[in-house]
Order: sequence, then C-alpha cells, then structure tokens
Amino acid sequence: MPSYQWRFSKQSVGFIETQSNGKQRALDANGRTLGFFDPQQGTTKEATQRTIAHGNLLASLIFDAN
Repeated sequence: MPSYQWRFSKQSVGFIETQSNGKQRALDANGRTLGFFDPQQGTTKEATQRTIAHGNLLASLIFDAN
C-alpha cells in the first residue's frame, strides 16, 4: 500500500502507511508506531489505542514526535 514520508531538512521524520484494511499507521523515523487512523470510525488513536481526535491527525503526531 502507499506510504508517505515526511522530511525536514533532508532528514526523514516519519511515515504514514496504509494497511490492507484501509487503516493508516503513523511511524516515526525509527519505525516506532505513533498512532492509527481508522477511516470507518473517523478517529485518530495514539499507539496505546486511546482516541485523541476525530479526523485524521497522523501527520500532526509525526511532527509532534520530533
């Protein structure tokens, strides 16, 4: 599935992967899971599965982690 990579000053800061079930997962540059987005529920959850927002805020998790 598509994977999107964010860079800051030519250094990777993280990725968003789309899984086969449509859910997305945000990872930092070291491959640690930061959170998930479930398009059916329309919620973003942190790595501990706690809902933190309605809508897709995975990019914010990546930038906040750096």
